[in-house]
Amino acid sequence: MSKRARTFARIFCGALWLGLAGLPGAPAQDGGFRPLQEGERLIYRILWPSGVTLGEAVFRVTPSGKQLQFQLTVEANLPQYKLTGALSSVATQDGLCSLQFHQKIGEGPRQSEESIEFDQAAHQARRSRGSQTTTEPIPECARDPLTFLYYYRSQLAAGKTAGSGTVFGKSKYELRIEPAGSETLSVGGKPRPAEKFQVTYTGSSRERKFVLWFATGGARVPLRVTLPSSLAEFSAELQ
Repeated sequence: MSKRARTFARIFCGALWLGLAGLPGAPAQDGGFRPLQEGERLIYRILWPSGVTLGEAVFRVTPSGKQLQFQLTVEANLPQYKLTGALSSVATQDGLCSLQFHQKIGEGPRQSEESIEFDQAAHQARRSRGSQTTTEPIPECARDPLTFLYYYRSQLAAGKTAGSGTVFGKSKYELRIEPAGSETLSVGGKPRPAEKFQVTYTGSSRERKFVLWFATGGARVPLRVTLPSSLAEFSAELQ
């Protein structure tokens, strides 16, 4: 696989789960947020700018006692190879603090896998990549990207927003979130009012941007994310 293709795949997987997994906000107060009580399944089409469907991404949340289990699976047929992703996390029901995060990415024949164990009491995260293990400090109630999806949606439903924050996933990402107005999107052939956000995230190497839209009512479902790359600007859209 070419360096350009590998770069695109990393942008695709990283931006997709970061974009769809939402943004940080103030501590959650709405314990009655329905998707956290009843579970949820969301399916997104992955699209080229022309509208051609490349594959799909599926989010799931499953309540389990005092914990929540989150899953994201991605499968897309790119022009040169197949891209797959399987991400999962476990968080506390109370406060939505991450306990575990795992991801496995396939870029054609190339596979990568890593996991994070969160010790919230000690403010430490243990990251494992193959045979290598490292630890890093974390703030109080640190969260992985998948946990942020439901955390931030509960914040939007409660009328709260955020301007910056940190996400612990493939890397440690610093986020800056800027409201970008309101729009009505056509989703599944129906008009859906939405709030638009521009997100800037900075990892270990460079700064990147993407745009996402959340539905304005109910459970504030993420409707669309637009992801730029060196090859094209593609999107993931709720079915």
